[in-house]
Amino acid sequence: MEKIRRNKKVIAAFLIPAILIYLCFELIPVIMSIYFSFNDWPGIQAVALKFVGLKNYRNIFHNAVFLKSLQNVLIYVVISVILQVPLGFGLGLLIHHFKRGQRFFKAAFFIPMILSVTAVALLWNFIYFPTEKGILNSLLIKIGLANCMQQWLVNPKTSLMCLIIVSTWTSVGYYMIICLAGLTSIPNSVLEAELDGATGWKKIWNIYIPMLWEPLKMSTIMVITGVLKIFDTVYILTPTGGTNNCTIVPALLMYNEAYRYGHYGTGSAIATVIFVLSAAVSILSLTLMNKKESIEY
Repeated sequence: MEKIRRNKKVIAAFLIPAILIYLCFELIPVIMSIYFSFNDWPGIQAVALKFVGLKNYRNIFHNAVFLKSLQNVLIYVVISVILQVPLGFGLGLLIHHFKRGQRFFKAAFFIPMILSVTAVALLWNFIYFPTEKGILNSLLIKIGLANCMQQWLVNPKTSLMCLIIVSTWTSVGYYMIICLAGLTSIPNSVLEAELDGATGWKKIWNIYIPMLWEPLKMSTIMVITGVLKIFDTVYILTPTGGTNNCTIVPALLMYNEAYRYGHYGTGSAIATVIFVLSAAVSILSLTLMNKKESIEY
């Protein structure tokens, strides 16, 4: 068995399929997208590409809708990180502490993550329905707060936050599982030794957070990269980008430019900006979070 593990041909045989899949579905599409971003092309095979240099990039950065989409997605990122990571890890700590009913609560909080995005979005569409037939508005009427009724996905003041709540509800169970995995990897003897004299928030801040720093970093990066390229939830709930583009995000604008209007060069330029922005924000986040060391055990 050891000889097989050291055999370079066997190693290559297992690596090559994964490398080919990565090249075909990840690296080559990224390179082609960057290439298309320097061209003007309507997406029709019979029409030749016309090289325009940086024109597409200049156009999008002078486009008020694109700038609004960047503003929206950055707000989306900040609030999602503030909500999803602490909530996920808070739930993980609670479930780990209370042994009774662990399996039920793990399943209950993780179920939204395994549902299709379409099903989740349609469910929340019923909740946010703008008339008294909507679940949220109906609830407000029943508890005597009819004056608080809103057209939740139409009102520019509430629509983006409504989408953030949907994403949080869907994803928080995933980060709960990551937290639980991190907690189960810590030996009980270490926890018991560290917990002497530590209670409440002091225990969480000085013991649990340093011990779970690596899972926290991973979760933060996953939230950031996931939100920066978010499309499906926004498209299903607010397909036009909301009132006055209040919920437009770069991925939705990219889709509209490329597939609705046939501006593949502009759409590819937006896709490239999303890629660069995701990489830059992820590197910045990792750099900042690496300044704090995790506890070794």
